[in-house]
Amino acid sequence: MVNLKSINLLKTKWSFVVMSVVTILFLMAIVPTTNHKVLAAEDKTAARTINVNGDGEVSVTPDIAYVSLGVTTENSSVDEAQKSNSATMNNVIAAVKKAGVAGEDMKTSNYSISPKYSYDDKTGKSTIVGYTVTSNLSIAIKKINSVGSIIDTAISNGANNSNGVTFGVSDYAKYYNMALVNAISNAKAKAQVVAGCIDVKISTPTKITENSNGVPIDYPIMYDLAAKNSSAGQGMALEVGTYKVKANVSLVYEY
Repeated sequence: MVNLKSINLLKTKWSFVVMSVVTILFLMAIVPTTNHKVLAAEDKTAARTINVNGDGEVSVTPDIAYVSLGVTTENSSVDEAQKSNSATMNNVIAAVKKAGVAGEDMKTSNYSISPKYSYDDKTGKSTIVGYTVTSNLSIAIKKINSVGSIIDTAISNGANNSNGVTFGVSDYAKYYNMALVNAISNAKAKAQVVAGCIDVKISTPTKITENSNGVPIDYPIMYDLAAKNSSAGQGMALEVGTYKVKANVSLVYEY
């Protein structure tokens, strides 16, 4: 006699096996397709490029000067040292204004008070014996031919220290843009040479990078007040030289 229960169990078992095989075949059909897409993306051929840098420069005669002058005073009393410093600096400012510098072109750039010590070798102790007060004035001189005379005026009215003179160009952006054009032309010429050497043609760059930042660079001239004071009142002559405005770019060409 046929056992119907056993037949039903056998059918169920085979149904499970068939479903498992179908599932496995389905997954096997999907996986190769997915892997094929990834491999195709990874095998993409990279673009062939020519990368060049270009430098540009424009020489300009400076038309503005920045002068840093100061007053240093000493006294056993801090109050007296401050009063003396303030009075002398006011004289310097008034004289410089009279010489043609606008008030808006001057500003206090530093003010400090420092104690002076006396060291006793026998006791090993240091004692405050006085105070040094220093104030500094930054001056923008737009009439560049008057730099020497304005410094002389400041010194004759009490200025006794300096951080030097720096020269600049008032319309810096104008000259920087000119240098930028020169830098691009320089880079294009280099790219054409490279392309000619490997027998390829290039047209418009696919990428242009401005490497310079267009920020002015001041050219300092240090000024020795001690030497000036020993020159018996002779006027000072400054050579402003040439201000070089520079730019740098990178170009990328595909071929």
